[in-house]
This record gives sequence, C-alpha cells and structure tokens, in this order.
Amino acid sequence: MEIEEDKFGHGTIKPTSFYPSEIEKTKLNWFCYELALSFDLAIRSKLGKKLKRRYGIDEEEIADFCIYFAKKMKEIILQKLSGEIETVYFSYDLIETYFPRLRDRMINKILDVVAEAWDEQLSICERCPTRCVTEKDEYCTMFDEGPY
Repeated sequence: MEIEEDKFGHGTIKPTSFYPSEIEKTKLNWFCYELALSFDLAIRSKLGKKLKRRYGIDEEEIADFCIYFAKKMKEIILQKLSGEIETVYFSYDLIETYFPRLRDRMINKILDVVAEAWDEQLSICERCPTRCVTEKDEYCTMFDEGPY
C-alpha cells in the first residue's frame, strides 16, 4: 500500500493504491480512493488516540486499513449496483480480520465512524458532477491531475 507522510507526520493515502495498471484508472476506483481518505480522516480524528494507546495501532496502520476497507467496499458497491444485494453494509468481520486484537466494543466504534464517513462521502458525491458510481467504468482523469 502506498502511504507517504504529510507535513504533519500523518500517513496519507495515495491514489496509486487504487489502480494497479493504467486501465484501472476508473471512476469507481477514484470513488474508493476518496472513500479511503474519508475513512482515514474519521477514524484518526475520532479513534486515533485510543487505537494508538490501547492497541498500538498507529496512523500508518489506520491508513493501510482504510485502503483495504475501501477496496472491500468496492465489491459491496458492485453487488448493490448489480442488484445482488439490497443495501450497502459494513462488515464486522472485515475489521476483525484486519485487526484481530481489537475488542468487540472498539470494532463497533469503528463501524459507527465508518458508517458516518460513508454517509458524509455520499452527501458530497450527490452534488459532484463527476458521477463516479453511476459512470463507474469510465476513465477518471483525476488520477492524472495531482498532486493530492
């Protein structure tokens, strides 16, 4: 996973984590990149200190998790768009698998924070003319525009 530090020493998620090849610079992958950023900001701001103090999970691990989680959400989003599932869900198991040392209570807090970040991201997307989800397979020029 590509993570670099910003001027404040926080791990930042890079767009290149979401397109292994040029052909995968799609709008859906851009949406997942933005989703990972939203998850990362929300988790670090609301739970970062507790995760560090109680579990030794630092900002880089949080960023790695957010990349992983956003990529897993892509599969769920595609299921929703194809009609396989009725609603988008956030998997307790994905968090537990990634962070096996977390207690149930902390996993539930992460789920709450992620759900809130999801809702906020969707509210932003509703106004955005790019239409990353409805035009999911289209080439996304934002991957080429940087810096981020």
